[in-house]
Amino acid sequence: MTAVIASDDELVHQDTLVLRVRYIAARKPYVDPKAAEGETLAELKPQVLKHFGLVEGDVEGGRKVYVFSVNDVIQTDLSVTLGSLAHRPHTLAMDLLEQFIQG
Repeated sequence: MTAVIASDDELVHQDTLVLRVRYIAARKPYVDPKAAEGETLAELKPQVLKHFGLVEGDVEGGRKVYVFSVNDVIQTDLSVTLGSLAHRPHTLAMDLLEQFIQG
């Protein structure tokens, strides 16, 4: 899917995809029907955490973090783009997983 955005007399083509992030404890997923394929996981993560009302950080006995999973593979490189993770054209489904790190 290609969105055309007009700005001042110039047209900009931006490749987009339908993004769906599921968090098991939430009734509704995070859905962005026009997510930019060039957006990184690092850019996306704050939006997703806010949508689900989640906060990373220290908790008693450790630290709580959230990670993305695509096709049961945890994504550790937050610099990858949504477009590079999409297996079907213009669609990406991910899970958001909660991890507790002791220490």
